[in-house]
Amino acid sequence: DGDTVYSNGRRLYVAADQRWRTWRAASPEARDVSTEIYQFDTAAGTPRFVAAGSVPGWLINQYALSEWDGHLRVATTTGDTWRRERSSQSGVYVLRADGPTLKRVGAVTGLGKGERIFAVRFVGGTGYVVTFRQTDPLYGVDLRDPAAPRVTGELKINGYSAYLHPAGDGRLIGVGQDATDEGQVTGTQVSLFDVADPARPTRIAQHHVARGWSEAEHDPHAFLYWPPERLVVIPVMQSGVDTDGPDGTKRPPFGGVLALRLGDKGFTVAGAVDHPGSLADGGERTPIRRSLMIDGVLWTLSDAGLKATALAGMTSLAWVPLT
Repeated sequence: DGDTVYSNGRRLYVAADQRWRTWRAASPEARDVSTEIYQFDTAAGTPRFVAAGSVPGWLINQYALSEWDGHLRVATTTGDTWRRERSSQSGVYVLRADGPTLKRVGAVTGLGKGERIFAVRFVGGTGYVVTFRQTDPLYGVDLRDPAAPRVTGELKINGYSAYLHPAGDGRLIGVGQDATDEGQVTGTQVSLFDVADPARPTRIAQHHVARGWSEAEHDPHAFLYWPPERLVVIPVMQSGVDTDGPDGTKRPPFGGVLALRLGDKGFTVAGAVDHPGSLADGGERTPIRRSLMIDGVLWTLSDAGLKATALAGMTSLAWVPLT
């Protein structure tokens, strides 16, 4: 079965991992699954099979695949991530079509031993891989030489990023969860990484929403970055209640979208948007699922309706109910 699809326009790849075998596995060897990858040529419109190959381990999503300069880069996790001994590790493999076979031409392995991949992003000749168990190593991988990929830098911080998004000028945005030193997650975090120096990736800013979670952590379609305004917009839901201020005033947990503006040194909160019937109005949860910009106006979508918001002051312009 093909369960992951990636395309760059001229080529389309279908990947089928064999994790279902682990459900029946009785031996450690049987848990060492592989992922089969099929390459198709779609430049002429009608798909044409080109080549097939395999890599050890399994993919987290389509962002674990990327073709660049005629080579396919694939990030996978191998080994056991469930048992106490945690024999897992991750790696990046480079494949190239040779006749009907996708042959491996290079690989770098041994990333995040005892952990698994939580996020991958390829930007040109560089790959970024996040693994996590208790801390979040962000690895930078130089892939410019397909036959000799190498780790150029590593950053260890608490928590993890589940989605990575390039923001230009050697910057990378991460959306995920903050965590304690023991790996206990504490809520949504948005991180800004400086990856201009491949040998020294750093996190230069962080925004934390206590007890929050975002759909963008597992579905990139929920994430919006609008470069003209340097605006990051993500849906956030909170559990529990907050205490606001020294008088102990209670406020309901937030449910809506959070807008952050990306500056040279970090984030500033541009504002927030919620929909009628959301927790902020004392109603049931109405999570906002998507955000988009149209003619300078921020539109947000939930099951309840569409809302138009002006970026200046984040003031409401219109509400279109869907129910």
